[in-house]
Amino acid sequence: MTILKNKLNVVLDIGKTNVKLIFLKNKKIVKEYKTKQQNSYFKNSIKTLEANKIVNWLIKKLKKESDKHILNNFVCTTHGCSLAFIDFDDKEIIACTDYEFPFDKYKEEFLKIEPKFSRSFTPLLEGGLNTGMQIFYFSKKFPKILNKTKFILSYPQYVAWKLSNVFASEITYIGCHSYLWDFDKNKYSQLVKKLNVEKKFPPMKNAWDVIGKFKNTKMNINILNGIHDSNASYLYFLNSNLKNFTLISTGTWYITLNQKTHIKKLRPSYDMLCGINAFGKSVPTMRFMGGREYDYLLKKLNVSTKKYGISDEKIKENLIYPSYASGGPFLKSKQNLKNFKKLNASENYSLICIYIAFVINFVLEKMVCKNDLIFDGPVTNNADIMELVASLRKNQKTFKNNKEIGTGLGASILFNIKKKNNISLTRINNRNKFDLNSIYKIWLKEIKKQKLLKT
Repeated sequence: MTILKNKLNVVLDIGKTNVKLIFLKNKKIVKEYKTKQQNSYFKNSIKTLEANKIVNWLIKKLKKESDKHILNNFVCTTHGCSLAFIDFDDKEIIACTDYEFPFDKYKEEFLKIEPKFSRSFTPLLEGGLNTGMQIFYFSKKFPKILNKTKFILSYPQYVAWKLSNVFASEITYIGCHSYLWDFDKNKYSQLVKKLNVEKKFPPMKNAWDVIGKFKNTKMNINILNGIHDSNASYLYFLNSNLKNFTLISTGTWYITLNQKTHIKKLRPSYDMLCGINAFGKSVPTMRFMGGREYDYLLKKLNVSTKKYGISDEKIKENLIYPSYASGGPFLKSKQNLKNFKKLNASENYSLICIYIAFVINFVLEKMVCKNDLIFDGPVTNNADIMELVASLRKNQKTFKNNKEIGTGLGASILFNIKKKNNISLTRINNRNKFDLNSIYKIWLKEIKKQKLLKT
């Protein structure tokens, strides 16, 4: 008796902390594996991600599932600002860089050759959050590394190369606050020429292009080029019948994308920038590390229960001020959180949710977002934060994506880019129990008084 095997597509979703491997049939998840990223150090100096371990883990899982199913297509989506350097023998020198390493050591020298914001739409960010800054660091600290480098690969394209032996570049990653792309001329920036790395980027291909087959001949898997993670989330909605919306894509980073925001509204000091979507169109964007801050505050304030409950007076007296992670529009906080020990877990949890909602609202104000709001990612499991934002934005409709993992499902759109995606959204109700906007104004006034905004 012949047993018919399912035909599955595969997405590897690499977040800054968590890694998910999902197997899909008709865009429905039939199997999921999880692991975490690990760090090591290059020359006992540069903090890196052990990307090769992720690939080895991936291959083992592919082999396991290929015994049960026919694996058809594979695509990888990852967080930004992580590069691999491959030598002329097609061996990794570094795979991959960790953007939390201080690649900005030579910032003052870099500023002398930094492309103008009006051309790169890239703000000067901390550590390694600019890949152009990373390459500049290597040119100063380890010039021999660049000399030995045949190709510089973005993280998704590194994974695709490891599986297929084919080198490629991709625009959503290259155009992601990198200084590497000139938005005016729609080509690599002058920085690429100044660093003499023009030939070190493989040919540009679409995110959905099949660049090759899995080199393991027993598994006839098509390997797609791959995509930057927030652009994968954005693609999920962009490739649908939705016409006018702001996406708040969440995870370690909370990334707000709105094509209706005018580029003249972008202010680099606030971590505002332009990205490029999978179809090559610019996307005004603003970010802060909401997931990282949320987790930090839960731990710091010893929150044991996620139950919302706090009086109006206690909110006003105990507002949390930014910020507790890299990136975003605010300086790191000097606030003494020990004061919050006098509150119970529910009150502290409520204040954390209000804080995250206030920062989201600040972002939406700066981006002049007047269209429908759509939450995607882990925050869709937190009704409190979403309802608080809806209360602050009563003139707009607020929705959440009903799918559990927008990034992975967004990347799966690449398997059939010509087919429109059906979106499933739930309307989020606002809370009318108190005037949250008046409290937000108090919060914002104090932020300006404490000079917590980046300049």
